Amino acid sequence: MHLIRIHGPWTAEIDRDGQHESRRVHLPRDWDELGRLARTGSVSLLRRFHRPTGLSTTTRVAISVPKEWPLDEVTLNGQRLAPSAPTNDRQLFDISAAVRDRESHDLEMRFSMGVDLASHAYSVALEILEPDVPVN
Repeated sequence: MHLIRIHGPWTAEIDRDGQHESRRVHLPRDWDELGRLARTGSVSLLRRFHRPTGLSTTTRVAISVPKEWPLDEVTLNGQRLAPSAPTNDRQLFDISAAVRDRESHDLEMRFSMGVDLASHAYSVALEILEPDVPVN
């Protein structure tokens, strides 16, 4: 398995008190601030990423987030993603077929108002698994 961490700049869409705000955030650095904002409003995180190189037709690719994250919805290129069965510590969203269709992809993760994001560690990654390669 190979992990590509999705750090760096994200766009945060924040709705609270009837107001909409869009701001650029750097994760994981700004994670605590987003956690405070999510207590009083809804937060969506948006990030564009490019297709990883070297994918074969059997390569499995998934978006990986902590299992305890209070996600309302995860979309890729506007299509809602269904979660796979969670592992011990993370929730996976299989994007194997979708990631091959185009070069760049738009990821959106939505959180409900009132959640405590800051109490959960920040971790978003692409998990890449070649089925014919043994995992240690």
